[in-house]
Amino acid sequence: MRPSRIIFILSTVIFAIIAVTVFLRLMANKNSTEIFQIPKNTEYPRWELPDEAKMRLGKGRINTIKFSADGNRFAVATSIGVWIYDAQSGSIISMLKGERQDILDVAFSKDGNNVLGANTSGQILKWHAENGELISTLSNEKAIHLTSAVFDADGSKVYGVGRVRDEKLYVWELNDDLNPHVLVPIFTEIKLDVEFIGGYGKIITISPDGRFLATPRQEDHNEYFPIHIFDAHTSKLLFERSAQSNEGVNALTFSHDSKTLACASDAIYLWDTDVTEVKATFKALDTSVYALTFSPNGKLLVSGCSDGSIHLWNATAQQEGLGGTIGQYLPTLKLKGHKEKVNKLVFSPDGKTLLSGSDDGTIRAWDTTTGGILYTCPGHMQGIRHLAASEQTSILTSVDSYPTIVRLWDIKKGHQLSASYFGFTSSGTISPNATTISLDDPSDRKLRLWDIQNRGYRSYLKGHGYPSKFFLYTTIAFSKDEKRLATSPSRGPLGEIHIWHIGSQSNSIFSRYLFNAKTIRPKHTLIGHRGVVRSLVFSPDGKTLVSSGDGNRINLWDMETLRIRQKFVVGRNRSRSVTFSSNGKMLASRGTEKIYCWEATTGKQISEFPRMTGSFMSIQFCPDDSILVSGINTGEVQLWDISSGNFLSTHKGHTRYINDLRFLENGKTLATASADGTILLWNWEKMKTVIK
Repeated sequence: MRPSRIIFILSTVIFAIIAVTVFLRLMANKNSTEIFQIPKNTEYPRWELPDEAKMRLGKGRINTIKFSADGNRFAVATSIGVWIYDAQSGSIISMLKGERQDILDVAFSKDGNNVLGANTSGQILKWHAENGELISTLSNEKAIHLTSAVFDADGSKVYGVGRVRDEKLYVWELNDDLNPHVLVPIFTEIKLDVEFIGGYGKIITISPDGRFLATPRQEDHNEYFPIHIFDAHTSKLLFERSAQSNEGVNALTFSHDSKTLACASDAIYLWDTDVTEVKATFKALDTSVYALTFSPNGKLLVSGCSDGSIHLWNATAQQEGLGGTIGQYLPTLKLKGHKEKVNKLVFSPDGKTLLSGSDDGTIRAWDTTTGGILYTCPGHMQGIRHLAASEQTSILTSVDSYPTIVRLWDIKKGHQLSASYFGFTSSGTISPNATTISLDDPSDRKLRLWDIQNRGYRSYLKGHGYPSKFFLYTTIAFSKDEKRLATSPSRGPLGEIHIWHIGSQSNSIFSRYLFNAKTIRPKHTLIGHRGVVRSLVFSPDGKTLVSSGDGNRINLWDMETLRIRQKFVVGRNRSRSVTFSSNGKMLASRGTEKIYCWEATTGKQISEFPRMTGSFMSIQFCPDDSILVSGINTGEVQLWDISSGNFLSTHKGHTRYINDLRFLENGKTLATASADGTILLWNWEKMKTVIK
């Protein structure tokens, strides 16, 4: 064989090996990144903003989805209010006006002209469906706070479950006969005709004919979770159903003729409302079910699952099988598209469209004939935990609270660019310049570093027993130059801090997928706390690492000598997190009740800020270090003057606690990340001039 021929064959083989390797790496690292198109309506990020805010990213966590009677629109009740969508295109029509509130359920009036909503404060709100104007707000006389609420089929009654201290079932009957613009309530407390032991959960459902109300009883002492069915008019307990399962109840729904009740537990159970025996048992195909709905004609039952899949079942014909009658699963109509748990399902009135809501933050519309996706509505996140951004770009990176999802946002247009899904990892800390995220997966105890730009793993951290079931990272910090990483586990040798040299990353996507992510071992171990280390942060110059733990002591570590250089004591107020000023000269620590500011070099206390309302959840110095910004658990942003220690102002915009604060665009914009599933971008110049 000629030498040239041999060279050609060897070259071909080598190229094939490289190609296969790159392909396998691509498949291994794709971890489900989704790219989103620019929405048709680009103005909605600026709708219904609080004072001093200029944009909202995200639309809030999904609570319920309801179609209008004509099927042309659907309403989404979320943690920040109600959105109205066009059901044909998926475009946003409006955001209903008024103060931002956590709306538990929503309903269209019979004529479609009005929208009703029930919030967590036990109020009933009424809006014009066309222009979104708030018509009236109806408060219950007992000021009951609700954990769940549901309207009946025609929107004439609202059923609610009180919060933990109360946990009774209530009903408001709404009467529009006297004045179409005023809701007249008939308040009734339903006296549950059962021995009250374990309480009633957040799942309640009303039969379409208004006769039955069903809710699972979650009893800690029982081996199964019975479902109680009440007369919705008299509140009398009619009968009890049980799946004989110890896995709890995830979903309940009635068929449209109200003759069948479906329950999702370890399997899907169907009962005739007139017969005590199980009508059918639908196996859940090795995945948990969190949503159920019947088609309008009652022939199909649809289940939403923990793996993001949607299964369709024949609800009327059964076949004999082991263990009794089993519903016929229709594998040809299995719907795949969601990346996380599906927890909301609803059919259009004509049954041609199915809407599904998921923990991945999207609502997807499905053609029930073909199984194809008609459109996707992104932005409905469960909650936001971390923020980071590079000053050189207009892209903001966020991490969802749970599950871990990394999202990229265009902060000029308010458009979500992409989402990368990682499942249920227990950590998701972003590096300062938003190039890398740490991912701690409890399933294999591996701590990974993921390249956000190239969408691939760059490093695995190993050593000192990592990975191990005894280690579970909860506290992680990157240095500003992103060359070092500090970690401390919540289990194992408590109080230890490990320093890793993670170096620089390659910009070549080819090298990322051709070679394995490198394994890194810790360079140093620092011991200075007796309990769990709750917070770690590097100084801007990287020469100091600050740690705070379960005690009341804060340690400042010299990163050259690896010794404690300074110690601060915060009294009885345990430090939850610490942060440096932008020039590195000041340090602030946050407890739930107080914030302290010190000189970083001398340890001299500069100021002390007491809690006013709520609890402190996050803190950040402003760019010129004159003001400290705090986020609290009620969703408010507070401003404090550092030199005088005076309170300056409060800015209300979120409905739940604020997890993170970041300044963007050279200090012109303050970004706040909240558990309500939204990010607010505030005009900093306007915020700091407000005194209230």
